[in-house]
Amino acid sequence: MSVDQITYGTSLIQYSLEYDDRKTLGIKVHPDKSVRVIAPVETTIDEVRKKVKSKASWILKQQEFFLSFQPLTPARKFVSGETHLYLGKQYKLKLRESNSQAVKLHGGQLEVYIKDKRDKEKIQRLIKAWYKEKADQHFVQLYEKNKPLTNTFKKKPIGLKYRWMDKRWGSCDKKGGIHLNLELIKAPKKCIEYVLVHELCHLVHHDHSRAFYELLEKLLPDWKETKNKLEKLMV
Repeated sequence: MSVDQITYGTSLIQYSLEYDDRKTLGIKVHPDKSVRVIAPVETTIDEVRKKVKSKASWILKQQEFFLSFQPLTPARKFVSGETHLYLGKQYKLKLRESNSQAVKLHGGQLEVYIKDKRDKEKIQRLIKAWYKEKADQHFVQLYEKNKPLTNTFKKKPIGLKYRWMDKRWGSCDKKGGIHLNLELIKAPKKCIEYVLVHELCHLVHHDHSRAFYELLEKLLPDWKETKNKLEKLMV
């Protein structure tokens, strides 16, 4: 495998290149925005570059799409007074000394009861566990609400899972499993629902083709506005 690049306008597109016993050249853009090119064995480098350049607009569009799905919420310091998101609303963190551990929403504050307020790692673990508990409630509720949208699909969702992810809001695996990023519990329910429906559409179309977006538009007509809201909020 080698690495090559082309220029397209003011953009530089780098890609990994490998050769295989195949008839056509394939280009794939991954969620981390990396580009992989697999070419027939006898393809010259000039032919590869020409093909990549002809697909440059699509490549950049895919990279921009995946970038919009990368969680951008900055790291928290877990000190009293900073804000934390929950279902689209900001709550001020309030650390309270206590022999018992707990996380509660009270009077517009996210209250964390802990013995040592200097133990940032423990505070973070408590808050993440609280978010997970809330996701157990809201993610499942939204999944059950939207699952009937797939009644006409040949392939059905087989279940919902969620975990903390670094680069994606969600995904749909080959078996039909829907995966959501626990970070989404910080976003409004409408935004969580958008990501969920987006992944359900991948049961029918595995790429981001025109047909995919036509299906998404049919199931969620205001998806563009919701997507923009998610991107602006989670910064």
